[in-house]
Order: sequence, then structure tokens, then C-alpha cells
Amino acid sequence: MAYAKSFSARYADEKTILDQLNKIFPMSTGVAIIYQRGRFICSTPRELTREESSAIKAAIKANHYDDDGL
Repeated sequence: MAYAKSFSARYADEKTILDQLNKIFPMSTGVAIIYQRGRFICSTPRELTREESSAIKAAIKANHYDDDGL
């Protein structure tokens, strides 16, 4: 069974989200993300914990401050 979680983010945040999911689910084939209407919908092998979701949101926010002119 796959679980879905969505994150409000820009299209440029895809790599950040994918990197974070790969840290949580290393070498997992059950991870997929799609961008739809300003949100990334992430399919994962299990439900993300509150801490994992918070870490992804923090990485997205940090990425916004790191961008050089994006």
C-alpha cells in the first residue's frame, strides 16, 4: 500500500523534496512525486511521521533562502 503526502512548494523544489525522501527511504522503489497546482504529491511506502514531514518542510524553506536569483 502506498501513502500520499502533499507539500506546498515551487517547481524548483522537486530536487530538495526528492533528496529528503531518499534520506528517509534509501534505495526504495516505492517513492514517487508529482507536481500539481503548486503542490508536490509524494507517494511513499509508509506514512511519513510528523518529524519527517517537518524536516521536509524545513528543507523546502531553507532552499528558498539558498536560491541565487530563482
